[in-house]
Amino acid sequence: MQTNNSAARNNIRVFGTVAVMTASAILAALSIILGKFLSIPVGNSIRIGFENLPIVIASIFFGPVIGAATAVVADIVGCILHGYAINPIITLGALCIGLISGFVYRQITKNDTEYISTDRSMQWVKIFISVISAYAVGSMVIKSLGLYIAYGTPFQTIVFRVITASISAVIDTTIVWGLMQNKSFMKEIGRITKR
Repeated sequence: MQTNNSAARNNIRVFGTVAVMTASAILAALSIILGKFLSIPVGNSIRIGFENLPIVIASIFFGPVIGAATAVVADIVGCILHGYAINPIITLGALCIGLISGFVYRQITKNDTEYISTDRSMQWVKIFISVISAYAVGSMVIKSLGLYIAYGTPFQTIVFRVITASISAVIDTTIVWGLMQNKSFMKEIGRITKR
């Protein structure tokens, strides 16, 4: 028979260790700051920022479920703190970015023996495929649809979102790739995930 403490521990394991949950909370807070407070608004429907970078980091390093949870928390808490109305379609788009980037990365690297590939350019390409596929579904399609349904965002604005998401994908990929090249960072990630 399981005690309440052991049942609680097993439930935590679904989402990783306490260290992973703490790192994810920090990444969610960073996403809120980058997306809601440090982004540059362009009109009423577009913000240029890097709110998805911490979500991609959580997803690639801790897994797609953690990435998705980080995205949902960041979106909902960020909307509450900044005074935005919570749009479930946009939250779904954020969830998809967290889920897809980690899932695709895991699938295309499942035969790799470690995070750091000996072919650095191929590693960048694998990260980019993960990020751009997540942005294509989550940002370019679902979030744009959410903006259109909720606010009647014109098509021209949605085209601009595709351009900004593509540029963000390249920048985010390069940052994640750079983090993977940093041995100290990767050692810390290893310590967090192995507890």
